[in-house]
Amino acid sequence: MPKHKNAGKTVAEILKDKKGAIKTCPLDPGSPSWDDIMALTWEEIEENARLREPGFHTFRKLLTDGRFDKK
Repeated sequence: MPKHKNAGKTVAEILKDKKGAIKTCPLDPGSPSWDDIMALTWEEIEENARLREPGFHTFRKLLTDGRFDKK
């Protein structure tokens, strides 16, 4: 299985290639803030989403959404 393009990157590193508007999207109740997850790796985001931790499915979805990619 090929590696995901975000594999091994932290959220802070991924956000460098995203538009700032990504951080204005509403988050689920009980979600950590963007500041709280900046040091997490992509793999940690995926694992927390798999475990259904509050907000992590949304973070995963936003971080892979091409609408927020810088052109």
